[in-house]
Amino acid sequence: MGTKDPTIQPDSERAGLRARLLAARAALADREVRERALVARVGRWLRTMPVVRLAFFWPVRGEPDLTPVIREWLAESAGRTAALPVVAGEVLEFAAWTPHTPMQAGAYGIAVPAVVQRVVPQLLLIPCVGIDNQRYRLGYGGGFYDRTAAAFAVRPALVGVGFDCGRIASIDPQPHDVRLDLVITESGVL
Repeated sequence: MGTKDPTIQPDSERAGLRARLLAARAALADREVRERALVARVGRWLRTMPVVRLAFFWPVRGEPDLTPVIREWLAESAGRTAALPVVAGEVLEFAAWTPHTPMQAGAYGIAVPAVVQRVVPQLLLIPCVGIDNQRYRLGYGGGFYDRTAAAFAVRPALVGVGFDCGRIASIDPQPHDVRLDLVITESGVL
């Protein structure tokens, strides 16, 4: 577990918003229908992208499970590589993943590949607790994706993935917040 970036101050407004959005996500009555639609939309979009290396997220705390669509994406073409995030100090590294990769507990109890091979992704699929109209994302508050995106020599495409219940007008972006290139929800693309 890394320490938090000292330039990112705790924000009670963001914490309250995050709690409300997580509660809304947990309370989705038609969760299965929404998740199927979201995962299908991600899959259709991904098939249009000319990338061979991507990173995605292992689902926790009610996040959509993209592993089925990533399995299909990998099976469609030899030479494709998928990876999952691994906390490496203040940033994320991306460990190669296949459906057969052994997993182990990583930082915050999130499963990570039990491999040393690292991948430099062309595309990051990033989980969103909240998504605003300018494509700024609200996550869990650790700042890992923002610091990681800022640290790339050549920044990959940053694509947020989340449910419509996480859509908000603005997260009141701060200087450290990184704008996403695209956001995919069950109802569309922003």
